[in-house]
Amino acid sequence: MAPAPDHNTVKAQLAKTRAALAGVGVSYAWLDAEILMAHVLHSSRERLHSHPERRLTAAQQQRLGRLTRRRADRVPVPYLTGEREFYGNLLAVRPGVLIPRPETELMVELAIAWLGEHPGPRRVIDLGTGSGAVAIAVAKAVPQARIVARDVSPRALRVADENIARFRLRRRITTERANLLRGAAPADLIVANLPYISAAQRKGRPRELSYEPALALDGGDDGLALIRQALRQAPAVLNPGGCLLLECDPSQARRLIRLARGEWPSAQVSVHKDLAGRDRVIRILL
Repeated sequence: MAPAPDHNTVKAQLAKTRAALAGVGVSYAWLDAEILMAHVLHSSRERLHSHPERRLTAAQQQRLGRLTRRRADRVPVPYLTGEREFYGNLLAVRPGVLIPRPETELMVELAIAWLGEHPGPRRVIDLGTGSGAVAIAVAKAVPQARIVARDVSPRALRVADENIARFRLRRRITTERANLLRGAAPADLIVANLPYISAAQRKGRPRELSYEPALALDGGDDGLALIRQALRQAPAVLNPGGCLLLECDPSQARRLIRLARGEWPSAQVSVHKDLAGRDRVIRILL
């Protein structure tokens, strides 16, 4: 007689979690199941597959079940695990701060490239820093850069400070609570990942976005309300020969180019595509 199957193993619990998430329509249920399991076991996803026979304790099964139910309710995975990887850096993420997106890595790459072409002790403003993801990635790649990470949200800045301390970058990154560029000291490079979701997009947005702070997502009626303000403020802050990088929704790229040329008629304005081939970052070179 064959032995009864063991439902407490990693393999069995992974299958159960995948099925529960897929059953309520969660995209990439298999990936979310692996991330949640690895989090509960303080393990890597790779180790789950190399040791599928490992048994979970009753407490671990209960915790996995709670996390699975919250994910089924569309709570984003980074809020469940408290972490998100961005540009190779594992960052703390908490409710009340925007979850870093892979498409924002394009802005990091463009910032690093510009700083490499303009060596020296450059001053950078990371506008709408959130978790500090962009500031940290740039600071790690360009040791000479001195970065001011600005955000209007105290909750976001607390998370940014936590991450800056985690990577021992307090001497090179300072945080400021501020409304866009108001009162900012001159800078050579400004990187801005400001809210750009329009009213129409908010109506059809995924349920997961309802858990993220509206302050970090809501861009007004057409998605460009805060970006317009920043563009108007930037000429008084950006040094001659400087660079401004703006992340946007692909549908906004052409309008942003027109707005940028209205502020800087003689500037070089270009649009850059993310890995999905979509217009994602506007670069303004003075």
